[in-house]
Amino acid sequence: MTLYVDTGWVLNIQVNVSPQNTPIRDWGALHCMAERHRYERVAGEPYYEEIPARAATFLHTALRLRPFSDYNASIGIACAWEYMEQSGMPFELSYGEVAKLVADIRSDEADLTETARLLRDWAA
Repeated sequence: MTLYVDTGWVLNIQVNVSPQNTPIRDWGALHCMAERHRYERVAGEPYYEEIPARAATFLHTALRLRPFSDYNASIGIACAWEYMEQSGMPFELSYGEVAKLVADIRSDEADLTETARLLRDWAA
């Protein structure tokens, strides 16, 4: 069974990992962050079918679109971790590797595919 979450789920995680007064910078970006993991097919071609790929959308979108005024990396990785955990694929956080991934996403060195690959590897 595939886990689908909504904006409220993301906001609950945001409250738990960032100061309570961290404002939302872009409501459209927040909506995209919450909804992107749901898309399964484009022109008949499947994508985002694996749990790590769906989880990766949260971190990737948080860092690329920056829906919050701050703490986008913390919120994004917490959403990815929680999504994997709730989907039965928990992973251990290696803070050095997470910091490198965040930097690589921000600098366009890591795309969504690479992010999903790392999450899959960390869960193995």
